[in-house]
Amino acid sequence: MALAAVAAGCSTSNPTAAVPKVEAGSTVGPSALGVNVAAWDSIYGDVDVTSINGLLQAAGVRLMRYSGGSWADEYDWSSNTDTSKCAGTVTTACEASDPLGFDEFSAHARSAGASTFITVNYGSGTPSQAAAWITHASATKADAVALWEVGNETYSCYETNHHLAGNPTFVKGYLPGGSVCPSTAVMARSYAVNVLPYLAAMKKASPSAKIGVPWAFSSNQAQGAGVDDAALWNAKVLHAVKGDVSFVDAHWYPFDTVSGLTVQEILQSTERIPAAAAKIRTTLHRELPGAAFVVGETNISERPTVFDFEPVSALFAAATSLTWLAQGAESVDWWDLNNFGSPANGDYGMVSSGSPETEAAGAPLPPYYGEQLASMLTASGSHVEAVDTGSPTMLGFESDLGQVRHVLLVNTGSTEAAVASDRWFASGTQLRQTAYSAATAGSTNPLVRSAVVAGRSEGLAGESIVVLSGNARA
Repeated sequence: MALAAVAAGCSTSNPTAAVPKVEAGSTVGPSALGVNVAAWDSIYGDVDVTSINGLLQAAGVRLMRYSGGSWADEYDWSSNTDTSKCAGTVTTACEASDPLGFDEFSAHARSAGASTFITVNYGSGTPSQAAAWITHASATKADAVALWEVGNETYSCYETNHHLAGNPTFVKGYLPGGSVCPSTAVMARSYAVNVLPYLAAMKKASPSAKIGVPWAFSSNQAQGAGVDDAALWNAKVLHAVKGDVSFVDAHWYPFDTVSGLTVQEILQSTERIPAAAAKIRTTLHRELPGAAFVVGETNISERPTVFDFEPVSALFAAATSLTWLAQGAESVDWWDLNNFGSPANGDYGMVSSGSPETEAAGAPLPPYYGEQLASMLTASGSHVEAVDTGSPTMLGFESDLGQVRHVLLVNTGSTEAAVASDRWFASGTQLRQTAYSAATAGSTNPLVRSAVVAGRSEGLAGESIVVLSGNARA
């Protein structure tokens, strides 16, 4: 997680390149929904692992990204220490221990039935450190890693990136988070050279390892994750790493500041996703044919927001995850599991970190329920697509697996709306309905389950999600 430099990006797209299209939706794999877990997460590291893992399983979370956004570029997996408090030269004197080491994290993830996604330390680490991590993980089946990534948001001045001070850019006065901020072109040039030894060492340690690199958005795509000249970064980096990487990792934070935003504006951000996804697919088709993309982080904003304590974050989580999956993302990972925020100052978490949050540590927050409802549509092999609901205030998604169909509807308005369920199910079909709304959000269990009959007009409460499940319409 990083505060990204925000500015408009330029385009280097090739108008003659064929865009791999997914208008008819996409088939999801075994790790469609994920969550970020940090090495500093003492809640998941010690407090209530069994309970949290039960929640993650119930929400269909099948991928866990570690070791914590920007923290990854300050983290040494072998000693389970970080250099976040180091200023200037990194020494052992300024290193601090973390509560959740890699082996423990891996064991917890396996207990939750999840695969793992590891971001190695590019910012202050070395290629040999990354290769040793892969060797260690490969030696123990319980530590096996599905995806590896070199560095977190390395296109951002906020990220620790000591390579900038060395070859080939030699940026004078650079310090992580300091006043010297090189251009995206400089950062792309540095990364395109310095990532190659990491890739070589990691591939030597495990030739079959699936390794990815960061994807940059422009600010008109994602204000909270946008950088100057994003297209330049993507083209430069992907051209340099051809043949060595399997995917790119896109971080989707549609807003920077959230002051004054309405629920409707937050949810309308999903309308930007198809164009952003098309840009990724086009660029990969040109620069890295056959490569995949994941959304390794997403939330409303890259800054802590009070909205994550409100029902809108449930609606945002469900709609954002399903839109990206329908557009071909292999996984969408919420930022993050625990984030130790407060209702007054904001948070990012899927579950509570305890006081000063009002819920006990490990208790679900609204984003959890959004992911739980989205997971009803993301069983491996399901075909997920966005659908027309016939209402300007209602988002819709359909998932088919065999003869079973799930339809998830999001009422973005503040008042009740109605939709005819026979759009997707034969009239008279018995359906199962699962609903979450602003009206039920304060309940101990805010998910309301009932039986309905297709063909009748289904009412959706204001700011709500409804999932209808039954046999697909003939």
